Amino acid sequence: MTIALFIGIVTILHIVGYALFIYWTTHVKAGGDAKEGEVINHAWDEIQEVNNPLPGWWLKLFYLVIIFAAIYLVLYPGVFGYKYKGLLDWTQIGQYEQQKAKDDAISDEYFSVYKMQPVEELAKMPEAVASGRRIFLQNCAVCHGQNAKGAAIGYPNLTDNDWLWGGDGETLIKTITEGRNTIPGQGMPAGGALITDPANPSAEDLQKVKAVANYIRSMGGHDDVDQSLLAKGKEYYDQSCVACHGAEGQGNPMLGAPNIADDIWLYSKDGSVADIEHQILHPANNMMPAWSDRLGPGRIKVVAAYIYSLSHKE
Repeated sequence: MTIALFIGIVTILHIVGYALFIYWTTHVKAGGDAKEGEVINHAWDEIQEVNNPLPGWWLKLFYLVIIFAAIYLVLYPGVFGYKYKGLLDWTQIGQYEQQKAKDDAISDEYFSVYKMQPVEELAKMPEAVASGRRIFLQNCAVCHGQNAKGAAIGYPNLTDNDWLWGGDGETLIKTITEGRNTIPGQGMPAGGALITDPANPSAEDLQKVKAVANYIRSMGGHDDVDQSLLAKGKEYYDQSCVACHGAEGQGNPMLGAPNIADDIWLYSKDGSVADIEHQILHPANNMMPAWSDRLGPGRIKVVAAYIYSLSHKE
């Protein structure tokens, strides 16, 4: 017997039991031979009991509640779980979708005034930016922070104009709408192209990674690196990393490859050699979910305008 069936049977038995109990109590002569309104030969601490039935309205209310419960369980899926949907075929998901469709229609009408405006122009309109900020705080701040500077390491700062996939208006819309790295396996592979067996790197592989990490660190103008490894690091970098990150480490927005020469780090506080080595060997590839179903094009556009405005202050 499934839990849903057990609960359904117990619920029905309780309702029937309540009805029988009320019927029984209203037909039992608690006062014996005493007539209605007479004092029953029963007292306690000088408190006497009078032979009076329940008020009619009270009794009818009991029956009305029982009838309501029975009708409710017939119309709605109150018993037997998903196997019985009720005569109205109601589900909370269906009601949510109906309400969401109404809300989306109202939202689309409200945001239709911005439909023909490019994001770059909307970013100059205070009302559009304010709407985008409200939506951002409700949906995006949990990862990117209320100030859009990233809630923690690994969540991009949206205010510094440093972009993985590009920061123009149309690209922002595409990123929010479709998400990024939504398919497993996308992003930087373990070891990049330096290591033949990422699961079991050899001592030579680890030395390559160390050399490349020192070279990448030096790209940002830092001199706290092992100078003896820079030449080899550049050689390995040119062989294995240039295709995605570029000869100067400038990155490639088409691939979502970050700029690794500007001293802005997504998965590290300061871009230390150790952190760079760890990222090469065990790359973190965060997934940005798609928001098209939840927000819709109107909301997405004003959110993009708000984000664009953060890194394009006039």
